[in-house]
Amino acid sequence: MSTVEATTAGEVEEDVEFVDMAFTKELRKATKDVHKLTDVLVNAKFAFALSDDEVWYDGLLAFYELYKFFETHLPERLLPKELHRTAAFERDFAYFYGPDWKDTYEPRPAVKKYLEHLEKVTAKNELLLFAYSYQMYMALMSGGQMLQKKRMIARKLWIFPQGGDEEKQNQAEKEAELITAKVADANGANEGLESRPMPAQVTICPPGCEATFFPEKISVLKARLRRVFNNHYGAFDDELREAFIEESRNVFRFNIEVVRTIKGVNRVYLKKLAIAAIFISSIVLAVRLAFK
Repeated sequence: MSTVEATTAGEVEEDVEFVDMAFTKELRKATKDVHKLTDVLVNAKFAFALSDDEVWYDGLLAFYELYKFFETHLPERLLPKELHRTAAFERDFAYFYGPDWKDTYEPRPAVKKYLEHLEKVTAKNELLLFAYSYQMYMALMSGGQMLQKKRMIARKLWIFPQGGDEEKQNQAEKEAELITAKVADANGANEGLESRPMPAQVTICPPGCEATFFPEKISVLKARLRRVFNNHYGAFDDELREAFIEESRNVFRFNIEVVRTIKGVNRVYLKKLAIAAIFISSIVLAVRLAFK
């Protein structure tokens, strides 16, 4: 490739990923308080999903109908097809719950309430529905990616670095084993997972892990979605901008209610508590026997 061609290619790639962040920063500032509250609850719930599939899949199931709604009610100019996740969610559910999972599935009350609100929002202005999809897909490409990466490491699904030689693979496997051991300790799980270098996005897709897997580069997809946001938000009048910000805040309010419905957390917590109790009891017993 010539110097001119290389320069042109570099400029094209930079242009694809670069987006003016002024409007996104304005929106982030306007939603910071409710966003932070949601993050705290999501992290508390999904931390258990690192070692328990039931929590992970019930979490996906809780939000499935929302992504499906966005993808059936928003045109491609507002929601590019490469972001669509409905089919990926359904393949994950078929893997975990079985091919007949829909026979017993019914959206939970908090989700039905959420969908009713989305119907009203859509009737007013599809751009207000985009306020929801923008936040939700950004969350899936950020928080969803991070949780999936940690989960794959915790469950020893991510033991091989992409393109690594055999020595690196063996080293990665040893690291994964150490991390998996740390995950058994709820207090040390995050520390061990955060300390391990991870790729910028999920680069492999074992069965049951499709919901948060994006074949295209995450930074490019995020830039594409931010560009859609900027192109519309910058043209809003004051009234529409105010309504957009309010619905953006509602995203997190409704999400909190949905997250609270995720099953299995108490069971996992009690299981870990029981393991800790047995461990402590064993130590106490060993000490007593040693001094007899």
